[in-house]
Amino acid sequence: MTNFAEMSLQYPQCWKLDINNRILFDGANKIHLTNIESAIVKTMLLKEERVISKAELISSIGREPDLYRGLEMSLSRLQIKFKKSAGGSHLFRAVRNRGYCLTQTIHINGEPSREFT
Repeated sequence: MTNFAEMSLQYPQCWKLDINNRILFDGANKIHLTNIESAIVKTMLLKEERVISKAELISSIGREPDLYRGLEMSLSRLQIKFKKSAGGSHLFRAVRNRGYCLTQTIHINGEPSREFT
């Protein structure tokens, strides 16, 4: 189990992602993620390019990009969860004709923070 208070002191200006427990948290908030939401956030973080395509996100959750139609609903639910906990801030944004990109600094356990603005 992750020591949330300890990590919050170590990385005070960013969100943290506990992959094993599927929790996104900062010093004051904890967001429990579904398997799909966790995979989406992890994929966005680990992607070398800033923008990740819809097809790449669908593949990351183990679905067929040409057949799966539920990504937008998952993204919408994730954005709503985040906005409720983060005072209206967005976790990611859509990039027209390209895909999606993170708008928050997020740290994965044991890795350096990645900041996007």
